[in-house]
Formats: sequence, C-alpha cells, structure tokens
Amino acid sequence: MTSRCFDVAVIGLGPVGMVAAMLLAQRGVAVVAIDRSAAVFDKPRAIGLDHESLRLLQGLGLAEAIAPMTGPYRPSEYRAPDGALLRRLLPQQEPNLLAWPANLMFIQPELDAMLRARLGAWPGVALRTGAAVEGLEQDAGGVRLSLAGGTGIAARYALCCDGAGSPLRRQLGAAHEDLDFDEPWVVVDTLLEDENVRLPETNVQYCHPDRPTTFIHGPRNLRRWEFMILPGEDPAAMATEESVWRLLAPWMRPGQARLWRIAAYRFHALVAHPWRFGRAFLAGDAAHQTPPFMGQGLNQGLRDAGNLAWKLAMAARGEAGEALLDSYEVERRPNVRDVIAITRDLGRIVCERDTERAAARDAALKAEAAAGRADVIRQDLLPPLRDGYLLAGSPGAGEPCPQPWVRTPAGCARLDDVLGDAGFRLILGDAAFPGAVGDQASRLGARVLRLGTPPLMEADGLLAGWMRRHAAVAVLERPDHVVYGTARDAGGVARLLDKALAGLG
Repeated sequence: MTSRCFDVAVIGLGPVGMVAAMLLAQRGVAVVAIDRSAAVFDKPRAIGLDHESLRLLQGLGLAEAIAPMTGPYRPSEYRAPDGALLRRLLPQQEPNLLAWPANLMFIQPELDAMLRARLGAWPGVALRTGAAVEGLEQDAGGVRLSLAGGTGIAARYALCCDGAGSPLRRQLGAAHEDLDFDEPWVVVDTLLEDENVRLPETNVQYCHPDRPTTFIHGPRNLRRWEFMILPGEDPAAMATEESVWRLLAPWMRPGQARLWRIAAYRFHALVAHPWRFGRAFLAGDAAHQTPPFMGQGLNQGLRDAGNLAWKLAMAARGEAGEALLDSYEVERRPNVRDVIAITRDLGRIVCERDTERAAARDAALKAEAAAGRADVIRQDLLPPLRDGYLLAGSPGAGEPCPQPWVRTPAGCARLDDVLGDAGFRLILGDAAFPGAVGDQASRLGARVLRLGTPPLMEADGLLAGWMRRHAAVAVLERPDHVVYGTARDAGGVARLLDKALAGLG
C-alpha cells in the first residue's frame, strides 16, 4: 500500500539527512523523512563544525540552539617522537568571513537530538522513524520506496543519506573510487572527571611510527583519542576497556575519566560514482568517506545538503530543469574528492610507520618549521567549487559569499538573520547600474541589495573588502550562499544575470 506522493523522500536521518529535509521544507517542498532507527544514536562521532555548516544551521533558525553544545576548535599540532613541532593547523583569524568562527567543536548526540526534535515539529515534513527502507524503484514520474512491513512511499525525488554502508547506494549500483587510504584505528571518547588531569591544551597529532595517535580537545569535558591498530592486532581486542586503558596510560588512569565510546574503525578515502541515478541522489557518507584528519566528513555532507536542497526545490516547483540537478554532482564530487585527497595526505604524515621514512619526514618538516613555514590556516586548504552552475572564469565564483555583521536599529546582527530569505541575492557596489538589472533580478527571484544602504549597512566592511579584492562591482549569491559570479563593471551585471537565468534550464 502506497501513501500520498511527496516531493522529496529523504532516507537516513543523521545530521545530513535532517538538515537536508529542513532545507527542503523551508523552501516549500513536501518532504517525507525516513530513518530505520526510532531514536538518535547516543554516542559521539563527528566532532567539528565549520563556518559553512554553522551558516546552514543559522539559516534554519538554529543558531541559539547549537551554542550550548559547542566549544572552541583548538589548533592542531603535528609532533615528532622527540616532541618537535612539525606542522600546525590554525583557525582562520577574525574578522570571520561568514560571521561565525571558522571551526567549532560540538557534541553530536546533543546536536542530533535537537535536530530530530526540530524536524519532528517542522511544517511540511512527515517524519517516519523506526521504518527501514528495503527497496527503491523509479520511473519517469517518480520513485517508490518499499518499507519493512509492506508499506510504500511515493515521491518525485529521493535523497539517500543512509550512511557509509548505504544499502540504497548498493541497490542503485554506485561504484567507489578508492583514493588509497585504508587504515584501522580505535577511537576512544572520554569524559573527564578529574579536573587536575594534565592534558594538552591543543589538538595533537602524535606522528610516532611505533603507534600514530591523535588527541582532540573537545567541548566541555569531552576528550577524544584515536590510536592506530598495528599489524597483527585484533580490532575487537583493541576496542576493549582493558586495552584502551593501556593505550591511555601515558595521559591518565581509570577514575580520572569515564569511557563514553570505544569503536574500531577503518579510516577510508572513498568517493562514490555516480551520485545521481535518475530521480535518486546520494549525499553525505553514502556518497563519500573522509579520513578524520581535517574534521571534514560531516561538513562535506552538510555542503551536499546545502548544494542540492535549493536545486531540488526549484525543480519541484518547475523553475529549473535537468541541467541544474546535474550540477549537484558536477560541483560537489570533484570538490569533495579534492578535500579527501588533502585530508589523506595529512593523514599520511601522521600514519607513517617506517622508521627511516618517518625520520626523513621529520627532518623535512623540521626544516620547514625552522624557516617559518610550519603554520597553515585550516580553511585555506579547502578549495572552492570549480565547475557547474557557476560563471566560469569569474573572480570569486565557487567561493562562499561573505556574511557580514550589519547595523540595525536593534544593534548588530548577521546579515542572513536580517534578510531571512533563502533565495538568490544580487549585491551591488556604489556604481550606477542600468534599469534592466532590476527586471532581470526579478525573473531570477533575486533580492537586490546595495552596499551602504539598509539592510546592508556593514559593521566591519568585510563584504566590501571582499568585492574590492575581486575587483567586483556586483556579486550574485546563490541560495546556498555560494558565489555564482561577479561583475567588474555595470555592463557586466546584465551579462551575469543573463548567464544565471540561462543556466537554470
């Protein structure tokens, strides 16, 4: 028996699926959100959110709700066996490009519980939990999902966010590109109970060939260790409390902390292909698996959600065609592949177990550190989108569009909170613009803003400075806050909008 037809079925309600469902419903899309589990997972997994993810959550009205579950993201120091600094990953400095810290730590069970509660009350979302999807069929008109117990759900599109082991990815027939990283580790989350325990104040990558190890300083009293499982060691045996306390002995002893989670993992670098199968799309871990050395696994999944939600919404309303839907994979797959490759290469620094190669690594990185090149800004490692629904060759295209703090009668606020919309924005400088620009922007559904006039009264000149650096008199911002393109002169604005309109077909 099949129920009413929805616009989009979202399968898998980790953070990626829940955010995708809310972004779709926010745009007027009828969503059914399905998960096999009746409750959220009660142990931490992901531990870092970056400013693009935080901006997405802000756009859903969740900024205040996430504040209590976050904490500062510490620098990550790569240390040789003799304690020497090899490399340091630092957060982006203020002013913050997106009006958020570039990275924050968070406690995932708290985030998941909050998202599940908000999703259950979100208008336009039908929540189906404790419901396993056993099959997906589709034709030119839509998709049909078979649920355990013989019920069915019909939708125009399906978004599969059902995790790294995604049954739907396997059913759809997606392959994996292996980026050559496959290492077994045991991950240990602890809750400190002794405030006198002396632990590092930063995150540390212990680049020790005898056992590569990671320490992460989480929010509040959460501290995480990750230990490589060595050849010949049994992952199940390494994931016992007895083994874990032996590994933790250099830092603390039983009674000083409570073990919250112990899990043996294989850190993979994998990218599925393709990501689209007719009316079904992959997102999050179902589409890609990222080693943890940049804290980008969840953040890349949330970028998937932000990228696809507005495109599916436009397609569902008949405002865009197949080319825009195809741009999802064109944009996201190469970008996430680049991020995974960067993360893999950082992981190889940590994971080197050959003592001679480790000594050569240490010598080379110590020389770079002595020359003042040890410090790397974490966000500078993340590339922009480079193809897809973008104005090719346009300065700034594919980058996150800055979100400034703006002055309002009630005080300073983030721009997105003041505007409260989720559509295109055309941001103009102080040049004169032809009258036709307003008509073109209206056809695109773009809100026109001008620097220095309400509501775009910047408090710190962040956006104006970004436009100057890109020699831009105008910038077109997509609904996912990615820069579609910029214009260098008034005449270029009309061409910018023409290209954007034509690309929706």
